[in-house]
Amino acid sequence: MSGIDVVFIASGSNLEAVGTTSRRTIVFVPGQPIPRIGECVILAFGADARRWQVQDVAHVFENDSHGVAVKLIAPVD
Repeated sequence: MSGIDVVFIASGSNLEAVGTTSRRTIVFVPGQPIPRIGECVILAFGADARRWQVQDVAHVFENDSHGVAVKLIAPVD
């Protein structure tokens, strides 16, 4: 059984180069919960892992495959 590609997209001041956009793909196994809007995730887009808040989630269905795009923002502390 194949997994679901979840692409995390982040931009903003929490990245090493301000004003850049970074992407990271993680394969989730079927049944593994996908992050929801408002939840926080900890991901590393460079050397250090940082906390991000989920701003938007889009499910993409194409040619019998399922992918998910998760837009992240730096949370206000």
